[in-house]
Amino acid sequence: MPALHLDPLPYLLLLMAAVGLGLPGGALVVGAGALFGPWTGLGTVLAGQAMGLVLNWQLCRSVLRPRVQRWLGRQQRGRRLHRLLQRPGSLRLLLLLRLTLIPMNLVNAACALGPTPLARYALSSLMLVPRFSLMVQAGSMGAQAARGSLTPMALAGRAVALLASAAVLMILARSLRQEIVSNEVDPGITAAS
Repeated sequence: MPALHLDPLPYLLLLMAAVGLGLPGGALVVGAGALFGPWTGLGTVLAGQAMGLVLNWQLCRSVLRPRVQRWLGRQQRGRRLHRLLQRPGSLRLLLLLRLTLIPMNLVNAACALGPTPLARYALSSLMLVPRFSLMVQAGSMGAQAARGSLTPMALAGRAVALLASAAVLMILARSLRQEIVSNEVDPGITAAS
């Protein structure tokens, strides 16, 4: 249950703008859980992210193209991603890139600047739902704990579930990163910066 009775629409628009402009939005994702609870928070995040990703795609392909090209060119992983995605990326490759925990704005920009079709880009973005779900749940749980509305047993149970889910995603990401490397995709893309 949310602590405040706020309208999620302005928050959704703020998140959409942040994603659309390629700004980091992790705190907004966690904040949605804290402000609106797990279900409304997740719905707000998914809608804001979806609209923001389409906006980002359009902006990167048009008015922001020169700026985004320079930005990608200044980062080693950005240059490698851009080279990798100069031919239309298969859905499998895009799914792998979404799950490897590469910063979302790097993948978004590289996809938008390349010939990857919008529909394939959008479909691969569904792989971000588990990450957003965990982040929203963490925000919701933190807010409930701060208000004292979680019993210690419920807090412990939810924390274990959250950590287990995060561990599964991390293991999956590591496995997928190794698959990218073994398939001769440029290994520097997934290396820590």
